Amino acid sequence: MKFHGQMVVPSEEYHLMANRTADYVRVVEAITAQIRAGELKPGDKLPTYAQLADQYGISVSTAQAALRILRDRGLVEGHQGKGTYVAESGGSS
Repeated sequence: MKFHGQMVVPSEEYHLMANRTADYVRVVEAITAQIRAGELKPGDKLPTYAQLADQYGISVSTAQAALRILRDRGLVEGHQGKGTYVAESGGSS
């Protein structure tokens, strides 16, 4: 951002970032689409947080946030020490 007197003028990068879909939303939408299309089936294991981070070019914490949303929606289930799997129930929209 640049300051001109009392007015703050957002940079071009700011506008590009403001118009970009948040990374976690992009991951949630991609995995939801794969589940809905049958590419990921009930019981399939999802990649680890680190693998999702590499695959989508995001941070591990962003991958965790995305999977948390998918769990909250009932699309995936986390199993302590085993990983995250596509839920049997299919979840809610």
